[in-house]
Amino acid sequence: MQITPLEIRKFTFRRKTFNGIDPDHLDSFLQQIASQVEEQTRENTTLASRVKDLETHVERYRKIDQTLNETLLTAQRATDEARANAQKEAELIIKDAQVRADRYENESRERVYRLESEIRALIAQKESFISRFRSFLINQIKYLDVMAKNLDDDVDKEK
Repeated sequence: MQITPLEIRKFTFRRKTFNGIDPDHLDSFLQQIASQVEEQTRENTTLASRVKDLETHVERYRKIDQTLNETLLTAQRATDEARANAQKEAELIIKDAQVRADRYENESRERVYRLESEIRALIAQKESFISRFRSFLINQIKYLDVMAKNLDDDVDKEK
C-alpha cells in the first residue's frame, strides 16, 4: 500500500498521555516528510516519463538496426548473386572463346591442308607439263632431224 503526501499531511496520531508529543514539532516533521515524498513522486513521474521516452527511442533504434541488418543481408546476397553471375558469364565467355579458337584452328588446318594439296597438284602438273613438253621437243628435234636428212637426201639425189 502506497501512502500519498496528502495522507501524510492529514494523518493524526492518537495521544495516550497529555505530555507525550509536541504537536507543532510533529506537524513540522510530517510536512517535511510530505514535501520529500511529494518531491520523490514528481521525480519518479519525471523519470518514468523519461524512461518511456528512452524506451521509445531504443525501440526506434532497434527497428533501424534491424532494417540496417536486413539491408546489409540483402546487399550481401545481391553481391553474392552478382559475383556468381559474373563468374558464370566469365566461364561462358571463356568457353565461347575456346570454341571459336578451336574452330579457327580447325579452319586454318583445313586451309593449310587444301593449300598443300593444291601445291602438290600444281607441282605434279608442272612436272607433267615439263615432261610432256620435253617429249614434244625431243619429238620435234627428231622430226627436224628426219626432215633435215630427207632434205639432204633430196639435195644429194638432185646432184
